[in-house]
Amino acid sequence: HIILTAILALLLCFVVLKIFFITWVQVRQTSMYPTYDDGETVFVNRFGGMSRGTVIVFYDSDVFSPQLASAFGWFSGDAQLLIKRVVATEGDKLWIEETEPGEYVLRISCADTGKVIGEEYFDADGNRVELAPITLKPDTAGVLFDATRWDPYVVGEDSVFVIGDNRNGSVDSRTFGDVPLSRVVGTV
Repeated sequence: HIILTAILALLLCFVVLKIFFITWVQVRQTSMYPTYDDGETVFVNRFGGMSRGTVIVFYDSDVFSPQLASAFGWFSGDAQLLIKRVVATEGDKLWIEETEPGEYVLRISCADTGKVIGEEYFDADGNRVELAPITLKPDTAGVLFDATRWDPYVVGEDSVFVIGDNRNGSVDSRTFGDVPLSRVVGTV
């Protein structure tokens, strides 16, 4: 009976840990290359602080319970897990600015400070993440195509704006808009 009790206690601890604290998912896309490769397994912290530059895992549509769905695949229906980088949070303003003829960068006006920033991200080892420039075409700029400093795109309430590090090979908030926090599983 002691062995059975110990096995059941360990199983219960595993289930609680996977649902409420940490889980792992396999990257099934190239949108975060070179930061994460297709097929790579990443650990997801369900309590990680989400801020600009954080890489998150989220569902592409509403699910009954992101925690249960991501832990065991229950209740996810046709929803897919995605991994992207948070570039802006609630109230931030975004636009694309031409730096040289034909070259564009993403600009963000932070809602909390009003400061205009660009993008500079680092991987887990502290190395700078090199990002491809954004091209100003409807399919690659998406909702930011007509956004300007004077008429920017504004991130909605309780949402984040995410973009994959592989800028030209990522379907992200430029296409589908803001990601509601209710769909977020956690931070990588």
